[in-house]
Amino acid sequence: MSEIAAFDSTAFDADEAFTRYCDLYAHGADVERTDAPFFARVHGWRLDRTLLFAREYGGIRHRRRERVKAGSFDHFVLNHVVSGELFAGPDGKVMTIRSGESVLLDTCEPAETSADHVVLITVGLARDGVRAAVGDVQDLHGYLIGEREGGLLGAMLRALIEQMPHLSFAAHAAVTRTLIDLLSVAVNPFGSGARSEFYRPEQARFETVRRLIEANLEVSDFSIQDIVRATGISRTGLYRLFESFGGIARFIQLCRLEQLRDRLDNRAFDGMSLAELAPMLGFADESHASRLFKQAFGIAPGAYRSASIRGLQDPAAAKIVSDWNSRLTEMQ
Repeated sequence: MSEIAAFDSTAFDADEAFTRYCDLYAHGADVERTDAPFFARVHGWRLDRTLLFAREYGGIRHRRRERVKAGSFDHFVLNHVVSGELFAGPDGKVMTIRSGESVLLDTCEPAETSADHVVLITVGLARDGVRAAVGDVQDLHGYLIGEREGGLLGAMLRALIEQMPHLSFAAHAAVTRTLIDLLSVAVNPFGSGARSEFYRPEQARFETVRRLIEANLEVSDFSIQDIVRATGISRTGLYRLFESFGGIARFIQLCRLEQLRDRLDNRAFDGMSLAELAPMLGFADESHASRLFKQAFGIAPGAYRSASIRGLQDPAAAKIVSDWNSRLTEMQ
């Protein structure tokens, strides 16, 4: 399992720890200290279009205000409190989230979170996945899920944190689908989910196409027409389905870039050069892969791989890799 973030404030003196923590969240939120003593521990993993974090912190406040306008995040964040209390909600409407409860926050809207001491699990969920779970997402910003209503969802999240170090890549898509289904149960505990049924066929079509693309990434001439023939979805329908990614062709390219990034992060592929990796993922050649990777992430693949390797021992290099991972997340 590829861990994308690991931070422990006890490894540094107080001021340096807070500076490093601010850097970790620089893409998404402004961080400020509160009157309580500061500490933070974070572990993060990437699932299928989902980010999962085990977090424990205190003495800090995260705010998303100006960054909402300046950033490119477009997803929902689910914060599930394991113990302690989290103060969270839309800007100016902060609530107390207690043990066993969860809150949904829309990254396209101003919000804040803070705690004196809290242990929580945070999940970043793609907007279309949340829409498939609950239908209209208009009123979900600051939506509080009670302990009873979210019992199954919370139980899965706590178990998932324990299993993440051992979870195979092949299980990622199934885990994400289960999370979405349990979110549907939590938001609609009495089964009143009819409004989400309109979106579920669209989500199913999306997943069908995505799996087809991932199964054919090594085929350099894999085309939109191949998808049309295999799924029966028209070109117009495909573009509409993947419009938020810039169209179906751009989505295929993003899938290839994500798989390339994963292999550059994976030490099992260190013996393979970019010239060998590129055709495995459907790039025309090494030059083609390198050019697109640098356009997307602002760094050459070789430099990214070197930083990823150094990041195992060097916190500064680890932060660089984390920043590039965040840029990929924003594109998704």
